[in-house]
This record gives sequence, C-alpha cells and structure tokens, in this order.
Amino acid sequence: MFFAVAFAVPWLGWSLLDHAALSLWLFPLFVSLAGFAAAWAEGGRAGLAALCRRTLRLRGTLRWILAAALIPPALGAGYLLIQGIPLNALRPAFDIGLATTLAAAIVTGPLAEEFGWRGYLQPALLQRLSPLATALLIAAAWSLWHVPLFGAAVFGSVESSLRYVGYLAVWSVFLVYLVERGGGSVWPAVALHWAANVHANVLGALFPSVDGSLLPGGSKGLGTYLIVTAAFVAVHWRFFAHRDAAMPVAAEAAAPGPTRQAER
Repeated sequence: MFFAVAFAVPWLGWSLLDHAALSLWLFPLFVSLAGFAAAWAEGGRAGLAALCRRTLRLRGTLRWILAAALIPPALGAGYLLIQGIPLNALRPAFDIGLATTLAAAIVTGPLAEEFGWRGYLQPALLQRLSPLATALLIAAAWSLWHVPLFGAAVFGSVESSLRYVGYLAVWSVFLVYLVERGGGSVWPAVALHWAANVHANVLGALFPSVDGSLLPGGSKGLGTYLIVTAAFVAVHWRFFAHRDAAMPVAAEAAAPGPTRQAER
C-alpha cells in the first residue's frame, strides 16, 4: 500500500505532466498520504490514530528539532571552511526573496514527504532491520522516487546517481537517529529535510561574497558530508547496529515517551 501510493501517483504525474506547481506542491504530498493510507489499511482507525499521535507529538522533541535544523548548515559551513573560505567573509544579507524560499521549502518536501518516509516507513523497517540498514534502504527508495522528477540531470550517469544516493544516505542516517530519539515524532525529520533543502541558500546569504558555484548542495561537498556521517555512526555504533529496541508501528509506537532504549 505505501509504495503503491507513494510511487505511482508522483511517477505518473512527473512523467505525464509538465507543470511546475503540481510537480513541487501536489505530487510529493502522496508520500505522506501513503503513510496515512498504509496505517489505515493495516490498523484501521486505531492504526491511523496511533500514527498521528506518534508523528505529531512535540513533547520532548524540541532539542532534536533544533539539532536537525542545524546539522545541514553546520556541515555546509564546514565544507566551505575546508575549501578555504575565510570566516571574515561572513556578512549576513537576508532579503524577502530568501524568506519566501525558506517558507515554501517547508511544504514542498518536508511536510509533503516525511509522514511517509520517516513517519510510517522508518518504524516499519526498524521492526526488521538495524537503524543503519533502515537508513540506507530508505535512502535508496528515496533516491529512486526522485528519478522521474530529476531525470538525466541527476540520474544521467552511474556516477551522478551514486553520488545522489550517497547524499540522501547522509541525511537518512541523521534522520533515523533524530526521529528515534524524538520518540517517533516526525518534526525532527521535517526540520532536517527542510534545512537540507535550503542550507545552500542560507549559506549563500551568510557568505554573499562567495561564488555560488562553491556553495554546497546536491552532491557537492559529499566527501566531507560522508566523513562526518561515518564518524557520527562510529560514535553511536551501538544505536545504529542493533534492532532489539526498534519502534513498533502500531500500539507501542503511540506511547508518549521515546521508545528506543538509551544507548548502553
């Protein structure tokens, strides 16, 4: 049910219709709708209610939401410093255009998708797989989902395809950790997805003198991002390697507190 709804409608829409507004605002919404539909199909009204209670919870999640919003710009800033951009190039220059972009970006990807990818699919996979395997599998599915949208611009060669999968794997690793630490709430995922989509724009506004071609985004800076992500996994290996405390999808997933055991 989940994959049928999440893939079929967007793929058909992107393949048959050349409409920018529908491509960005409507078709991605079917990933979140797929999560709700699958929860209903598996557990009826009670299953849907459990999904909503878990994913919409805010209590105890604020620090994870904040961390999620800071991770992409922090990685991007680190990449710029490695490229030799001096800190004295920091001259914030925000405008209404950037504010509009940041606001729109909350809806077009994060809210439209994350109730599906991290709200439904992630806990379903965590019942069977380790967090690391779950993150990588979702990254692969997430990448495949984008194929008709980006076409040859991203998936025109094996190298560019693998780089894009790697880029999404970086975010998936942090997302599985943050969402689990937030007790299954989807808001850390929304925050990180949003920050990942706009962090190049934010860095461009913070470093207006920097050539735009040097700003991270897409798979640019992937080497730096992968090194940081690998270090993060190594530090939290006990979390990423074990699945004994994976979050259930139905009744237990609706518990008010975090469900994954504290790291030993």
